[in-house]
Amino acid sequence: MKTRFNSKIVEKIWLKIANIISLNSYLLKDDIKYNLLKDHGRGIFVSLIGNLINIIGLLYIFYNQIGPTYILVGIISISAILLRRVYLGKIIRSLSVTNIAAVQNIWDRVCYNSIFYGIWWASTLFFIMQIAQSTQQLIVIAAGAGMMSGCTIAYRTIAPAAKITLTLMSIGCLAALLSLNSAVADATALLLGSYYLVLLRHIIGTSSDIITRLKREHELKVSADTINMLLTDFTEQGSDWLLEFNESGHLINPCNRMAEACLRPIETLDDSNIFDIFDKDEQSKDLKNHISLGHSVNKHIISLTIDNEQHWWSISARVSKYQNANDSNSSESRFLYRGVVSDITAHRQAEEKVNHMAHFDALTDLPNRFQFNQNLNIAMQSNTTKLGLMYLDLDNFKAINDTLGHPIGDKLLQSVSKRLQACLQNQDIVARLGGDEFAIIIQNSSEKICKSIAERIISVLSTPFQIDGHDIIIGCSIGLAIAPEDGITPEILLRNSDLALYSAKSNGRNRSVRYIAGMDESAHNRRMLEMDMRVALANNEMILHYQPIVDLIKEETIGYEALIRWNNPERGTVMPDQFIPVAEETGLIVQLGEWAIRKAIDDMRQWPDTFHLSINLSPAQMRSPSLIATIVNMLANTGISADRICLEITETALMQDSEANLATLHKLRELGLKIALDDFGTGYSSLNYLRSFPLDKIKIDRCFVDEIDSSEDCQAIIKSIVDLANTLGIVTAAEGVERDEQIQYLRDKGCVEAQGYLYSKAVPQNQLSNLTQRSDIEVDTLV
Repeated sequence: MKTRFNSKIVEKIWLKIANIISLNSYLLKDDIKYNLLKDHGRGIFVSLIGNLINIIGLLYIFYNQIGPTYILVGIISISAILLRRVYLGKIIRSLSVTNIAAVQNIWDRVCYNSIFYGIWWASTLFFIMQIAQSTQQLIVIAAGAGMMSGCTIAYRTIAPAAKITLTLMSIGCLAALLSLNSAVADATALLLGSYYLVLLRHIIGTSSDIITRLKREHELKVSADTINMLLTDFTEQGSDWLLEFNESGHLINPCNRMAEACLRPIETLDDSNIFDIFDKDEQSKDLKNHISLGHSVNKHIISLTIDNEQHWWSISARVSKYQNANDSNSSESRFLYRGVVSDITAHRQAEEKVNHMAHFDALTDLPNRFQFNQNLNIAMQSNTTKLGLMYLDLDNFKAINDTLGHPIGDKLLQSVSKRLQACLQNQDIVARLGGDEFAIIIQNSSEKICKSIAERIISVLSTPFQIDGHDIIIGCSIGLAIAPEDGITPEILLRNSDLALYSAKSNGRNRSVRYIAGMDESAHNRRMLEMDMRVALANNEMILHYQPIVDLIKEETIGYEALIRWNNPERGTVMPDQFIPVAEETGLIVQLGEWAIRKAIDDMRQWPDTFHLSINLSPAQMRSPSLIATIVNMLANTGISADRICLEITETALMQDSEANLATLHKLRELGLKIALDDFGTGYSSLNYLRSFPLDKIKIDRCFVDEIDSSEDCQAIIKSIVDLANTLGIVTAAEGVERDEQIQYLRDKGCVEAQGYLYSKAVPQNQLSNLTQRSDIEVDTLV
């Protein structure tokens, strides 16, 4: 047991050494390593013979100089090593490429056996050199050089083993020469070292060449297998078949595959006319003419109806037999055609489907934008009378999509397309341009006709849709342009109808507006405003004003809401309601909003630590990936506590991509910031948001506060909001407070905060300390 244990330990140690030395061998694929081992196994017998010849020669020369004991020990040890090689060769011959573990194991064993082999020859050559006479030393060096060359050949496919053996033998020979302490021996050692480097380079090159060859053979085999597989698959599953017929179209020797394609018994095809199978159309006539004239046909597409379903074949055939027409005694056909038929039905159907998809909307099956533009071009070129163009956009569609889901939204679009088609004449064209945008071409039109159709469409689309148990109410805005008055080219007409649509949406939606000349100027003004705004951001023309937020219980200012203003050198002071919509349309609102966040938090450093800041967030900012990073960086740079900042959002922000926005709000709240819902009660489903997200504050919209002292409805709404908020533990704040009666009512009903002109309008940061306190209510200001 002890001996077995020790042998296992030794074996494991040598395996580790071999693994380290031959680490690059693990980069080889197992099938290549298997082939290298097989090649090595075939040369073991020859290598064995060479070793025996060298050993016998050395014994013959040095027998009398070596003691019997050394001879016995040497023969036993080398016999064990060589028998081990023979044993490994036997295993290699029975090795299977599928046994990956065995391949790796034998590879390692060959490597560590080469270590013993190299050590034996290195020590033997060194020992013999010590007892050799001066005339015999040359024989020892020659034997060493021969064994170095022999191991290079024997292990040519196992590069790690060849390197190990060669290196060990070279060390033995060099040590033997250097031990002689002579100039000749030293020079010989130098030559032997050079010889070692040459052999080592040969090992590396040979191994690389063998591995490259095996890899190429493997790649060729894989390619051949792939080609064979494809050929087999084509033979078994191909849709082509051979065809033979004469100049009159009568079939000769029809095949089974053609009978299967025609869904007819093969007996009924024999001597039948091929043109009886084809559809009677121009393609069939062309084919018949070609054949009657003896012309070859190449990939001629022909249509045929099989079992009430249209199919397409591609026929290629050429004349293979010709009978002289002047030979009146001949009753044979003049022409005999042989060719190939391909059933291209699936390909043709795919092409038609792709072509349909390229020209029609996949959801509504209406013409898409590409097809609509083509139709508009054709209509304007061929129509000598007036042509009406309507640009139509659904109102509140995104809210439906976000609250009820995209499947409901898709069904709604399909229902809308059907109602639109029902409102039009056959010659009129309606197309879906994308999203909830539609366009309509009215042929032989006038403004009266277009207005009538537009009113009908608005009325029809205002009727509730019943989809999957939901009663859905939407509207639509329509922009109208009529050619040639409003545009003589399709591009101008489209642009002007789009401008009219923008005007309809800006004026309250659910209406139609015809283009008038000033609309393009309005669009130009919006573009100029956008350009000026981009310059303003670069020139620091934007400023922040702050409006006090008053605690109604303590009757003191507890913070400020940041409100953005624009001081333009030419326009003067531009109010938010003029430039914020443009910023939201163009995407500048993200850059503008981040500037406001950085500026407002930086201004807070001048405020007392008890004061809070409210900042408005737009829906576009909620989707910005840099929002959280901007806030975190400013909090870190200024040292402001996160719980002093309240971010105000609207219900619109939650309705647009609500899941993503809710996730963003949760991350902001985790940082310690407070969240307020602005303009509460004016959105689509406020109570749902109170349930889905834990808000810190609700701001009652000014439209309810304005009539609080005269409208019982507003009083009831405010009381309900305050009671609901108190129940949920949410702070309530009223906007637009301007009269004492409003304050008294809000305080009596439990409203906690208020802001409005009753206290102060929004003022710049440097004027906050100059706010005048009201005589009948104490309002703390900055010192």
